[in-house]
Amino acid sequence: MYRIRKALPGYLFLLPACLMFAGFMFLPIFKGLQLSFQKWTLNGYEWVGFSNYNQVFGDSFFWKSLWITAVFTVITVVAGLVLSLIAAFMIDPFQQRMQGVFKSAFYLPSVAPIVIVSIIWLWLYHPSFGLLNYLLEFVGVSPVLWLGDPKIALFSIILMTVAVSQGANILILVTSLGGIPKDYQEAARIDGANLWQEMIKIKLPMLKPTLTYLIVVNTVGSFQVFAPIYMLTAGGPNRSTTTIGFLIYENAFKKFDFGVASAQAVILLVIVMIIAIFQFRTMSEDLEY
Repeated sequence: MYRIRKALPGYLFLLPACLMFAGFMFLPIFKGLQLSFQKWTLNGYEWVGFSNYNQVFGDSFFWKSLWITAVFTVITVVAGLVLSLIAAFMIDPFQQRMQGVFKSAFYLPSVAPIVIVSIIWLWLYHPSFGLLNYLLEFVGVSPVLWLGDPKIALFSIILMTVAVSQGANILILVTSLGGIPKDYQEAARIDGANLWQEMIKIKLPMLKPTLTYLIVVNTVGSFQVFAPIYMLTAGGPNRSTTTIGFLIYENAFKKFDFGVASAQAVILLVIVMIIAIFQFRTMSEDLEY
């Protein structure tokens, strides 16, 4: 009883945050799960069982949008982490003050709202007076329909995402590199290890917990991509950039088919959970620290 009374003030302080978390997380998830078994009519909602799921699984475009989302996720996560690692390794040798300058410079684009960033890139990609096509014309290359060509529209969005969303990754990786004991690096230098061997044999293995966290977080975030798609292409051209998140938005707020949209959202939740659990289990083995 004494331990309960002693811990009670702490739980009371946690209670408002827990209630907000439950209200804004668990309640919407439960409501979405409920809607996935219902269909909206003029008379209200009626239960339809697994009809919405059957419709989703039988829709070929659902699988296409899932494939588009998977391509987007794999490229953005892999390319983003590789570039973030390179940047972190280049920043690490500097003194703390200089590191702060670089970390601030890389993190600033992440602070800007994604809508504003998308508008800027919409101008950069403009086929007539965009900066990228101007640079291409300057070197004698024909203008490119960055967002108008179904073959490259998705990769244009990937390029924007990779370019502007690595600030947090770099910040976390640089901080993790600073926490690696210097004794290991000094011992490696005494044994004759060069800079490349030091990075591959010592620093990279010691970063495995951080990389595991970043891979999972970035994967989950990439599967939920919506704002860049909505702002830059609205799922086009020829629906070549319609990700699963944008498809859910279309079904819910354009077609008002909340049952199908909820079923798609539940399926997406299950897929992301399975991927996250698999990543944690496979990458959390034999962690260095």
